[in-house]
Amino acid sequence: MNTTALVVALRVLAEAWPRARNVAEAGRELAARLEPLLTDAAPASGWKQMLDAGRDQRWRARVAVAELRLLPDKAERESITQQFAQTSVDLLRGPDRDPAGLSAWVDFETRSAEYYSLLTEVTDHSLSSAG
Repeated sequence: MNTTALVVALRVLAEAWPRARNVAEAGRELAARLEPLLTDAAPASGWKQMLDAGRDQRWRARVAVAELRLLPDKAERESITQQFAQTSVDLLRGPDRDPAGLSAWVDFETRSAEYYSLLTEVTDHSLSSAG
């Protein structure tokens, strides 16, 4: 039974692998681009940080913030977010292609904070009622 589950999981991965590999590379490239920009932009996180920063740091922070503002548009033009979403769907797709289960997982991925908040609220209420 466990072997069958492993094979089924590997099949899902095998079907999604070509796109997943490309999307992972796009993610690595985006992360590599973001990391130095976020480091340079750090002084722009507050007025005190900007005051404490030197002239060169303030200039780099302004340039980095400007570039950071452009990256989401570039990612959208290159359909990176859609590629990530499609790859996630491909990887979550189970052997039975359950549309309700798949839809629930995709919704969870896009609104996970709401799900966790609701789960916390329900379990806290449940625990306080039990005691």
